[in-house]
Amino acid sequence: MHTNIKISWTALIVAAIVCSSACKKQAASAAPVVVPVTPAPVIVSSILNTAHLERLAVPVVFPNGEKAEGIYIYADAPSYNPVVAGGEGFTCVDDVAREVLFYLRSSAFSTDTVIQNKVYGLLSFIINMQADNGYFYNFLQQGNVINKTGITSINQPKWWSWRALQALTEAGPVVKSKNILLSDRVDAVVLKLIAVIKKELADLPLTTVQINGVGVPQWLPEGADQAATLILGLISYCQTTGDVVIKKYIRKLADGIVMTQFGDAAHFPFSCFLSSGNSWHAYGSDQAAAIFKAGIFFNDTSYTTKAMAEVNNFYPWLLNNGFKNAFDVSFANGVFAQENTKEFEQIAYGIRPMVFAAIDAYVITSDERYADMAGHLAAWFLGKNTAGANMFSVSNGRCYDAINTGNNINKNSGAESTIEALLTMQRVNNYATVKAAMDRYKL
Repeated sequence: MHTNIKISWTALIVAAIVCSSACKKQAASAAPVVVPVTPAPVIVSSILNTAHLERLAVPVVFPNGEKAEGIYIYADAPSYNPVVAGGEGFTCVDDVAREVLFYLRSSAFSTDTVIQNKVYGLLSFIINMQADNGYFYNFLQQGNVINKTGITSINQPKWWSWRALQALTEAGPVVKSKNILLSDRVDAVVLKLIAVIKKELADLPLTTVQINGVGVPQWLPEGADQAATLILGLISYCQTTGDVVIKKYIRKLADGIVMTQFGDAAHFPFSCFLSSGNSWHAYGSDQAAAIFKAGIFFNDTSYTTKAMAEVNNFYPWLLNNGFKNAFDVSFANGVFAQENTKEFEQIAYGIRPMVFAAIDAYVITSDERYADMAGHLAAWFLGKNTAGANMFSVSNGRCYDAINTGNNINKNSGAESTIEALLTMQRVNNYATVKAAMDRYKL
């Protein structure tokens, strides 16, 4: 039986090849249809619909006997039945952590026990994927076997550990009043990860390396993009604990991200924060959102100013140039140059971070220009894109996986694209002016 509820969330200002593989994952191979977890809440609040998301839900049982909930990574057109990826696994921390954030930010979480139990099951999945060294494995394979050796799953300081941290630290304080036993487990898992961060990362020297003339900080975890996700988790942790060592490390990470910003309104790369090395890519580029949040956390307007520069200068350039997938930056003779530009793929995970940062700018300034920009960016999901295609369907909750070329669409709809779209619509729906702007720009 489905339950209709309304979603909102409190305004939280809130090496590259390996992470690219992890984010995009592998091609899926057909597998038998699975029975989804039931009962399945369907969230329908204006532009939200979780019907497809719930279709991807899958129960798992870990070797220790603990039951948890995962989410199938892939669903292929035209049936949109879940399918299993060969090699990596069928569900992963990357996507489960995203789903935790989506359901946790529901205003109904506080009262709806179905949603609460779903979040508890997802958190149990993350908890059971922690390795002995404190980091997380990413993929669970058929037979509920943890993938401990795959390059996109190994227990090292990579994307999935930072996403796990963000989900756990945001969930901990919210869950505490409702499920103290689970909350205690969340705290223990977080502290285990924090301990290894302090041991291996917090004291890395402030060294840089030159890549095609661009100075790149070496103390960030593989890049500014991963550092941004790490910051989002660490700030939530620090707000609860007041950990002075981690507070110092957050500033160190933020300063490293700021060092990757080049150009201005008139000069390439237009104040964007690079993602990894001397490259920028759209997916996972939460640098501006993280720097906004750091500015608020430290009460330091220098951070806010840097984040605002990316929103003011880089996002209009992307909007005027049909978005980008990625490019490299070189520096010679006092000039930054654009190299190895990729227009496609364009994916939900590349749009959502920009929408979030534009909304952050709107919340901070109350300037309607940023509401308009956020709505313009979000309209990518509703046809305002190079393909002129509706990437997200309000009627069924599916989001296509990618625009492959100008008008060629990958019409599969996996967990990542679905959740990133829903996270975007969830936040857009929280601001009437942003939603109105999106409705003006959509096709």
